[in-house]
Amino acid sequence: MLAYIFIFVLGVSPVLQAVFDLPLQLAFQQAVLLACLAWVFLKAYGGGVPSWLSGRNFYPLWGAAALTFAALLASPFKGWIFNEWGNYAAGLLIFVFASSFDPADRAKTDRAVLWGAWLVFLLSLAQVFLLGNFAVKPPLTNLNALALYAVMVFPLALERKAWPLAGAMFVLVIWTQSLGAALAGLTAAGVYSVSRLKRGGLKKNAWLLGGLAALAAAVFFALQADSVAGRLAWWGSAIEMFKARPFIGFGHAAFTWAQGGFQPEGAFREHSIYAHNYYLEFLAENGLPAAICWFWALFAAARAKTGLVKYSIIAALAHSVMDFGLSVPANFWLFCYLLSQARASAPQAAPAPCAAPGRRLLPAALGLAVLLEAALLNLDIQSMAFEAAGGRALAAARKGDFALAEAQLRPALDNGLLRAPALEYLGRLNLGAGDAGFRAAVYYEMTLLENRYSAVSWLSLKKIYSRPGLEAEARGLERRRAEVFK
Repeated sequence: MLAYIFIFVLGVSPVLQAVFDLPLQLAFQQAVLLACLAWVFLKAYGGGVPSWLSGRNFYPLWGAAALTFAALLASPFKGWIFNEWGNYAAGLLIFVFASSFDPADRAKTDRAVLWGAWLVFLLSLAQVFLLGNFAVKPPLTNLNALALYAVMVFPLALERKAWPLAGAMFVLVIWTQSLGAALAGLTAAGVYSVSRLKRGGLKKNAWLLGGLAALAAAVFFALQADSVAGRLAWWGSAIEMFKARPFIGFGHAAFTWAQGGFQPEGAFREHSIYAHNYYLEFLAENGLPAAICWFWALFAAARAKTGLVKYSIIAALAHSVMDFGLSVPANFWLFCYLLSQARASAPQAAPAPCAAPGRRLLPAALGLAVLLEAALLNLDIQSMAFEAAGGRALAAARKGDFALAEAQLRPALDNGLLRAPALEYLGRLNLGAGDAGFRAAVYYEMTLLENRYSAVSWLSLKKIYSRPGLEAEARGLERRRAEVFK
């Protein structure tokens, strides 16, 4: 059962990533969460939950899950981002539970990944030659994210002797013209070359190392100054976010909403959805303890990998230094599946059930898991209702009926979790209402009472208070902002 859910998620999500809306994203999350929960129930009341599930190898993963969830609960942006943590949780579960697969299940899932890659390639062909929109909205939402996907699939295709698909993935990397993917591929090839040095000696492999060095030099030479400057600005924002909340962070996926407040005025490219460095982004969003647990698990799994797929992981880790590919859910889920293969040998043919203390705690643990899943499902329903209400509020605002717009969002305004996002959204709707933005200012000021890090509210209020006659309000706003973003 579990293998078929993973086959669906890993095979279908990449080709649909570019059209992910909220219900579709939540459907993928819930498919993984419910499947893993059902698997544990069946094992618990069958032969017993295997002891490897609570083994020491997984301690860093469970620690990362708990600490990132704590960061979400403590986040000033939790009303904006609570759905995004489900993407991370689904990846963790894929990482852990794919370790239960026997060779047959592993082979079936690998085939699903490869067929999914063919779907991505065929869609790319259609966009290049028929639709003409490949550069505008490619699969995986972005050319760099698509390139990372191709780089991760390439070694798996080679390992499974799917030579045509390996060629297709190479073509995708060329089409995307992603320098990040090129550097990631060169890093993986360099690690492979070093491993060959141990077997064949420097002289025998000098040509390979020389070729890789020449290619790396060419890639670095091709880097554009504005791209480098943009990344430095985004990395600086992530570092400042980390300094503000080093232990608990701002919550998974909060960079999108928080970074505008930490970007110096006039800096190059003041806004980005991602930090373009997965490590800094994760650190800023989740805090140092969670980052230690998560990166410990990642690098331990990468070190334990064998076979060509090891180089998928190395390439993804290298790519993540300068880009955001692992922040895209479909890429992240594939990455977690590939990581899990390092632990495929952990479960035995007849896995030992939990020890007696674990069996006594099992009902309580399962009950807690069910409650947590019910809470997440309830939040998913609330989120979809809020999105629908936002659409109705926008339609009312376009007709000039701002009272109706607020009425549409009243349930969210009365909801402690969604109140701040609803207030900020009403501020945006009222910003061009024709009253010099004063009505919008009220909503933005109320948003800051709920979340003092709301970058949109600070920037919008600055624009509103820049009008003649509002000098005192502008000075007061700047003084308050300096107390938050020190």
